[in-house]
Formats: sequence, C-alpha cells, structure tokens
Amino acid sequence: MMMISVTRPCAATESPRRWLPFLLAACLLFSACGRADPEAELEASVRELQSALEEKESQRVLSLLDEDFAAPAPENGREWARRNMLLVFSRYRNIRIMVLSRENRIDAQVPDRAQSSARIALIGAEGLIPDDARQIEVRMGWILRGKDWKLARLEWE
Repeated sequence: MMMISVTRPCAATESPRRWLPFLLAACLLFSACGRADPEAELEASVRELQSALEEKESQRVLSLLDEDFAAPAPENGREWARRNMLLVFSRYRNIRIMVLSRENRIDAQVPDRAQSSARIALIGAEGLIPDDARQIEVRMGWILRGKDWKLARLEWE
C-alpha cells in the first residue's frame, strides 16, 4: 500500500493577505452583531422580567425596576413591589405567566422611552394543578438607563 503525503505550509508562514478578506468579513459580522438593537433589547428585558417572576427571583425582578418605579400609584414603588412579590411567592409554589398577546413600542419622539402592553394568564399553584388563574391586561412603561431597559411604570386591569 502506497501512501502519499501532501504537506502544506503552516498557517504562520502563509501570506497574511490570503486571510485578510476573511478577517475583514469576521470583523464586519461581529461589529454588526455588537450593535444594540433597542427593540430586541426591550424584548429581552420583558422576557427577563417574565422569567424572573416565574422563577420567583425577587432580586432579579428588582434589578429590572427603575429607581422611580410606580405601580399603580407613585407611592407604590420598589418597596411595594418587593412586599407584593414576597406575598405572592410565599402563597404559590409554582407561578406561570402565559403571554396571550404582547406588543412593545419604542417612542419615536423620545427613543429612551417605550411601552409594552400584554394580555397574560397568571397561574398560581401549590402543586401540579393550578389553584388560581386570572387573565390580566398589563401596561408597562420602560425607560432606557444607559444600555438597560428598566421598568418605570406598571398598570393592570
């Protein structure tokens, strides 16, 4: 049996010009991916809020709230949110939020402000079978702080 071996120069000895188009393409791709898409970041913040609530992680929820958070009245701020989460989290072992419909809009006139509206089913259970389920209309006001969307206002019906 005859083996033929082909040797190629190692990458270190190859001409850098040969790799230049690939390096430029990679740089363009990574720079495009690195650009912030405010709508995608807002959607990510909304999903993070949902996830934190379902996982009963009040610190994560509080980290998503703006310092001036209000719901539904100005006196119902961050401390009110913390107390209510404690109450709900202790009442239900399992919490699920089913999003029936959702719309996010960034204000064209003030691009650091956004609104989200959603129809959700809020389900609480001690075990596998839900003990409580409600359908709620939720309206959220968001503000962009640096590069993070923070929940500034919460209303529901």
